[in-house]
Amino acid sequence: MKPIGPVARASLLALALVATALPATAQNLSHASPVTSSVLTTSVVSLAVITAPVWLSALGVSELHDASMPHNRIARAEAKKAGPLPPLTVARVAHQADGSYRVDLKNPQAPDELAVVEWPARVDNPAATVKAGDVLDFLPTPAGAGWTVANAHGTALAFLPTTGAAASSMSERF
Repeated sequence: MKPIGPVARASLLALALVATALPATAQNLSHASPVTSSVLTTSVVSLAVITAPVWLSALGVSELHDASMPHNRIARAEAKKAGPLPPLTVARVAHQADGSYRVDLKNPQAPDELAVVEWPARVDNPAATVKAGDVLDFLPTPAGAGWTVANAHGTALAFLPTTGAAASSMSERF
C-alpha cells in the first residue's frame, strides 16, 4: 500500500477542519436540505480550488530542494581539502606600498617549487614578525578548509584557506 502524499494529507486535513467547523445540525447530512448540501459542497470545492495552487507550489519547491541536495553533497565531497605540506623556508619578505606583505617561500626538499603567501595590510600583520630564513609550518585544519600557518616555535600566525573555502567564505578576512 502506497503512503498518502503530502497534498492528499493536506486536503484531507482541510476537509476535516471544515467538517468539524459546521454546526451539529449541518453535520447530519442524512436529513439535510438540498440547500445545505449545496452550500457544503460549494464550500469544500472552493476550498480545494483556492488552496490547490498553494499546495502544488509547495510540493514543487520541496521536490526541487530534494533534487538539489545530492548535488550539493557530491560537490562538497569532491572539494579539495587541505592536505599535509612540508615545512617551507622563507626566502624573502617584501613589504608592499599598500601595507601588505608578500612572503616568498621555498621547499627545502624541492628547491624548484616556490610558493608565495600574501598577507593583506592590517595593524596586527603576522608577516611583520617573519624574516628570511624562518621555517613556517602549514598544518591542515581538521575539517580540511585550509592550513594554520605557524612559526618554528609553534605560534599560529594566520589561517590560509583552500581555494574552495575562500570562494565559499562569507568573510574577507581570514
